[in-house]
Amino acid sequence: MLLFFQRKPLIAYYFFTAIFAGLISCSPKEEPLVFYAIGDVPYHNPEDFDRLDNMIEHLNAQSPGFTVHVGDIKSGSSLCSDDYYQEIYQRFIQFKHPFFYTPGDNEWTDCDRPLCGEYDPMERLDKIREIFFSEGVPMTNAGQMPAQSQSRESGYEKFAENALWQYGGVVFGTLHIVGSNNNLFPNHEAKLAEYQERNTANLYWLERIFQEAENKKPLGVVIFLHAALRYFQAENNGFSDITRVLQEKTLAFGKPVLVIYGDHHKFMVDKPMRTEDKKVVVNYTAVQVFGDRDMHAVKFTIDQNNPQVFVIEQEFVPGN
Repeated sequence: MLLFFQRKPLIAYYFFTAIFAGLISCSPKEEPLVFYAIGDVPYHNPEDFDRLDNMIEHLNAQSPGFTVHVGDIKSGSSLCSDDYYQEIYQRFIQFKHPFFYTPGDNEWTDCDRPLCGEYDPMERLDKIREIFFSEGVPMTNAGQMPAQSQSRESGYEKFAENALWQYGGVVFGTLHIVGSNNNLFPNHEAKLAEYQERNTANLYWLERIFQEAENKKPLGVVIFLHAALRYFQAENNGFSDITRVLQEKTLAFGKPVLVIYGDHHKFMVDKPMRTEDKKVVVNYTAVQVFGDRDMHAVKFTIDQNNPQVFVIEQEFVPGN
């Protein structure tokens, strides 16, 4: 090395100049802050079980910070049996990184359909909570990432599925908001009571998520839920309370807010929220994940130097 520098003084000079200028880094390169979202899978079983296994293997190989399934672990015309729920749970625990799940409508609200077994939807919801949230925690491999559960809040003990955590300078949360109009059926006494109780819990948890954002001053907020929200319909809209508060909090927060959802099985990045004067809410973005036949993922990278914070990419699973 000494001989090299004696013969090449100009090279040595530029080498050290580059180091001090930061052009050559002697420290290990930081890994990108990445998470994935999937949803509305598997639908076509038993053939989709192999595709789900393939997806899990692929995402495990990426070693992300975490993955979230935004609900619908079955189609709306298949049996809502205990055995099926256990089958999916056993696959979910194969994720080797932190994994969160928020329920969709197909696994409980729609289970009173003849093809689903004519179950009582509220009984199926209890079973979902028993199997997937048995420890009162919001992810299947608890302990790998500190997360809060709404079940720890007095009066909300049953809502273990609603979670709150931080990663990469961002606040994350799940809300149990589902398709099928969020189970709002005004003429059905039992369903109406369930909706009202869960809606109250979701509104509380939404406030809690943004309270955490106010306290921690994060780069952004990300919320995972199942339903494709309807932002403008006023009458008999099971999402109107949520969208109203969500808009209030988003505008007050001022930084990027990302809502990641499923329901309609079509990858889409959208700016659906508008102010009273019909202008787009620029810091709000909604992302719908793949689903049904398209068993792929959406990749999110947290770019702490980007004012938009989130880089959104399609993640196609080879073989799916």
